[in-house]
Amino acid sequence: MDLHTGRTLWSESDISPMSYPRLDGDVQSDVVVVGGGIGGAIAAWEIAERGFQVVVLERHRVGMGSTRGNTGLLQYANDMPLAEMIRVHGRERAVAFYRRCWEGVVRLREIAKKLPEDVEFAERMSLCYASVPADIPRLKDEARALVQHGFAAEIIVGREEVREAFGIDREAALATYGDAEVNPLKLTRALLAELVRRGAARVFEDTAVVRTDEGAAHVLLETDGGFRVKARAAVVATGYGFQRARPLAGVRLGCTYAIATEPLSDLSGWPEGALIWETARPYLYMRTTRDRRLVVGGLDLPVPDGPRRDQDLNARADKLAQLAREVLPGLGPMSIAYRWASTFGSTVDGWPIVGVYPGFRRIFCSLGYGGNGTVCYAVAADILARRIAGEDRPEDDVLRPERLSLWRRAARRLSVAVRP
Repeated sequence: MDLHTGRTLWSESDISPMSYPRLDGDVQSDVVVVGGGIGGAIAAWEIAERGFQVVVLERHRVGMGSTRGNTGLLQYANDMPLAEMIRVHGRERAVAFYRRCWEGVVRLREIAKKLPEDVEFAERMSLCYASVPADIPRLKDEARALVQHGFAAEIIVGREEVREAFGIDREAALATYGDAEVNPLKLTRALLAELVRRGAARVFEDTAVVRTDEGAAHVLLETDGGFRVKARAAVVATGYGFQRARPLAGVRLGCTYAIATEPLSDLSGWPEGALIWETARPYLYMRTTRDRRLVVGGLDLPVPDGPRRDQDLNARADKLAQLAREVLPGLGPMSIAYRWASTFGSTVDGWPIVGVYPGFRRIFCSLGYGGNGTVCYAVAADILARRIAGEDRPEDDVLRPERLSLWRRAARRLSVAVRP
């Protein structure tokens, strides 16, 4: 699968990445992580933190898959708002999931502090504005749900009030606190480099897994070079490419577009320390970078790759810049420096996929599908590291892959029931 088209910001701003060898012999380890992107790196870190030795296998280069198209917003809020998630999953499960994601942001903050390299982690608030006035009641419901369950949130209504508070030219905006931003490629590379430096992990690039076997007490992975990796457990964190290799029910793949501007001379029209998104679906999302660039994404299409995605790149990049100016009229002139389209995935119930891969006992999935994917990878890494250490919790099972088959069967029964 071709995960990107165009020039992404992060891959061209990191001019001196560390490289790793191709696997050239059989190896053993406690755990093998398949995938050297942000999901695999966080999983390797959490597993190593519990005292296990880790081998990481990346089929191309570390961080150069889905991670280099990641826009680096770390938000505990899901593509599915809490109020809606309560209706879908029930209050207890929905609130527990939101709290897990909030804890995931906290955990990423703690991890970033332990790294010797600056990964551009910064705490941020999020602003979700009403795309149209008809969305204001929904935004108010979300504010009530968040506050009721202990999340810091406040809503401002009125075009003049919102513009005065945040510079956003919309009728209402919901402010939430406890989010962050990061350079996802720097974070990925710094995590793996630090694990290697500590002697806790070995990383191999240009090494694809072509066969997987499982015994009573181990897994055995064969690579495209004909070598084997033996381990107690395996974690598959191959991002959106996983869906093409091992399709799971209830997963949708599409593409999202993004731009990064040249550094702006005047950011006074930007609400300081804010990540911005909206109530519409698909939604516009925006942030700034440390070097004063504006990153804008959105205008999603239901196609993961191919000619339609690629042909629309320039037009949709220009549209993203136009939308940013409309939402934040106080922004000064901007020039697009990078424009790209990336594959993304989501699930029918708004949750990531974490747990034992169907048909196995020692091979686990870590798939942070959804708009807050990096945060979901932090949640997944904690769950799987504990599970590998023998610390199972019943509440972890709600994210298991098998649940999506149940959702699909329920949807089919419903469609038959309502058919005229």
